[in-house]
Amino acid sequence: MNYLVDYHIHTNNSFDSKVKMIDYCQRAVELGLKEVVFTEHFDLNPFDQGLGHFNFSKYSQEIEECREKFRKKLSIKKGLELGEPHLYQKQHSDFLKDKDFDFFLGSIHYVGNQVLHRTYNDEEDRDVYFKYFNEVLETAKNGDFHVLGHLDVLKRYVPRHFQKFTARDYEEIIREILKNVINNSKGIEINTSGYRQGLGEPLPTIDILKWYRELGGEIITIGSDAHHLQQLGQDLDKGIQIARELGFRGIWTFEKGKPQLISFK
Repeated sequence: MNYLVDYHIHTNNSFDSKVKMIDYCQRAVELGLKEVVFTEHFDLNPFDQGLGHFNFSKYSQEIEECREKFRKKLSIKKGLELGEPHLYQKQHSDFLKDKDFDFFLGSIHYVGNQVLHRTYNDEEDRDVYFKYFNEVLETAKNGDFHVLGHLDVLKRYVPRHFQKFTARDYEEIIREILKNVINNSKGIEINTSGYRQGLGEPLPTIDILKWYRELGGEIITIGSDAHHLQQLGQDLDKGIQIARELGFRGIWTFEKGKPQLISFK
């Protein structure tokens, strides 16, 4: 694929990264990436560690500076990763109405007021997963975003004594999520961070990507979910190969919310 993109990147405009945007851009050029989106965390749960961290003015100024410096080498898009978008529709609408973003990931980081990366004591694994997927389903039905982020990300955080996650154990609700994504003209991402985190697979797993394709899903983006400089672009080749093998036509990009296919052919 000649037009390589990374559609999930966090700079120090997110609370959990210290990397400067300009350093990511320089690294992207070195890696041969053609397009990047900086999808900073925008979580509104009152218990979130990064609540209030995102500064739109600072972010926008850095975007413009990087666009000027790398304008002939790299396309730089403005994005956000919106936490639980089905719960904060009015707040998101009020904040975004006069802002020129290109792309929104919709992600679940909380179930109720419990963050996913927490201690799971005496809970049953199936109960934990079903509660999570029910929250994802609500976002798929009612959230305002372009692409659903890391659909089965919970598998990163559950304790070792939980049974290893198998998508087929939750196939009915996952298919319902995918149907709603498709019916609402949205997409899902292939998040390649699962490889570096030792999962041996992307997020979501290949079974889920296969069901999405079988149900008629077409819009997919690909991203490394980088929080550190060396993570930029990691394992994108693996995600692209999976998409090819499953019969997707290509990877999608966004400009001012409008999707465009970058064909594999």
